[in-house]
Amino acid sequence: MHSVENKSDERMLWTRFLKGDNQVLSLIYLQYSNALFDYGCRFTVDRDLVKDCIQEVFCTLIRTRKNLSETDNVRLYLLKSLKRRIIRDLKSASGKPRLLNDQDYSFDLLLSDSLDDQLNELDEEKRQLLSSAMLSLTDRQKEAIYLRFNRGLEYEEISFLLSLNYQSSRALIHRAIEKLREVIHVQQKKINQILFSILCCDTKYAFQHKK
Repeated sequence: MHSVENKSDERMLWTRFLKGDNQVLSLIYLQYSNALFDYGCRFTVDRDLVKDCIQEVFCTLIRTRKNLSETDNVRLYLLKSLKRRIIRDLKSASGKPRLLNDQDYSFDLLLSDSLDDQLNELDEEKRQLLSSAMLSLTDRQKEAIYLRFNRGLEYEEISFLLSLNYQSSRALIHRAIEKLREVIHVQQKKINQILFSILCCDTKYAFQHKK
């Protein structure tokens, strides 16, 4: 989660960039490129497209710097910018961009390959049920679950990325967790613990190793 200290640091870095310090943009890139790449790969298997979109996000920052506002949440700003650009490019590649809206996209949770080790408290039947249940969630539910349990975002941040109000984002995640809980018949607290453990971490799609 974002602490006040982190927000203070982000505000300072962003302010330096807005004042013309391009070197600090390199620091921002190094800090967030892995998370951006991991997030981008949830929307498409085209990793080159994701990398191109990340580069374009940072190039756009430089071009539009004079029009940008202060922020204490650089990560959220970058995630939103990347998502918007990827969806735009996917819509354009589809050949029918006017027929699609900004919610017409797929999202992959990319479950860990080591479920046996991480779900050792569940029997085999429940492991299979959970895996199937997670894949059966809507793409919006998958994204919300990912943002909450993998990226550790607050509900306000998830609301921003999904273009929902606060209550809707909470309800979206609650319904997803309830669906998983009902399928394997375990307590919600246990479902939360499972979600924290089985969602794959950044290292699986570490940007610095995919160049």
